[in-house]
Amino acid sequence: MLNEQIRHEKSPMGIEKALENLCKTKPQLENIARAFGPLLLAKAAFKEECHQLQRLEKEELTMDAHRFSQGEPLFAHMGLIDFNEDLPAAAKCLLPPMKQAFKGIVKEIEKMDQYLSTTSIDTGESIHALVNDNQKILNEQAEKIGISAPVFTFILGQLAKPFLEMQSPIFAPLTEGHQWLHGYCPVCGSHAAMAGLVGEGGKRWLQCSLCNHEWRFNRNTCPRCNDSNHENQEYFFDKDSPLGAAERVDLCNKCKSYLLTIDLRQKTDPVNMEIAAMGMIPLDILAQEKGYTPTAATPWNSLS
Repeated sequence: MLNEQIRHEKSPMGIEKALENLCKTKPQLENIARAFGPLLLAKAAFKEECHQLQRLEKEELTMDAHRFSQGEPLFAHMGLIDFNEDLPAAAKCLLPPMKQAFKGIVKEIEKMDQYLSTTSIDTGESIHALVNDNQKILNEQAEKIGISAPVFTFILGQLAKPFLEMQSPIFAPLTEGHQWLHGYCPVCGSHAAMAGLVGEGGKRWLQCSLCNHEWRFNRNTCPRCNDSNHENQEYFFDKDSPLGAAERVDLCNKCKSYLLTIDLRQKTDPVNMEIAAMGMIPLDILAQEKGYTPTAATPWNSLS
């Protein structure tokens, strides 16, 4: 029986194996894998050690079905976990590999590191601003630290990501039985970083760029602008790639966005979608050269 959802590999050991496989199958991307791999491994290790998950599982959760039906994601009306206590530990774990991966913003990362070690930020306010794209608050926080707002938003997003990834599967069951036809995440409201095709007919599952939640979405609709005119939709793939058409870029000519898509129907092993996206960087470059922008910014398609 064919899988109806993406099967994931998220353990540190599985990530290491996926990185090594990427280096073997696409040796031209080995430098990318060596640069970004330690950050993925650090995030996975931190999530295994963090106790937020146990605290979350003890909470009784209730969603507002009406607000959800109106297109409001769960985080917007149910709130976010308070991880002020754990943020310094996340910074200690994640900032060092970030310095190695993002050479161009090392000074800004060091400023953020120094600020967090001496001053506490209002994590709740900052993460709400991040999730809700409140530029005013993000700009104010960045100014206090002395770095640009886009870089502050990026660093904060990387530090918040493991917490949001832990909260997401706790909230996700609340969405079952409720219709969601939007191209943004029903849990946190962010756009998809990547799509996977699984099951009979190649059902499309979108994976959120921020909390990693997945949801079914119409295969012939653009998740960025919701256009479903087939004349505006096209795709291309790298004929020289070992996976051929199984790795492709879906394009929308109405909003000029693109989404990396991997066909998993013939794959029997679990997949790490972040490493899969990393392995499709050449397609990112081609799409951007053609004038398209990603549905969501990621470390692999923006600051890399």
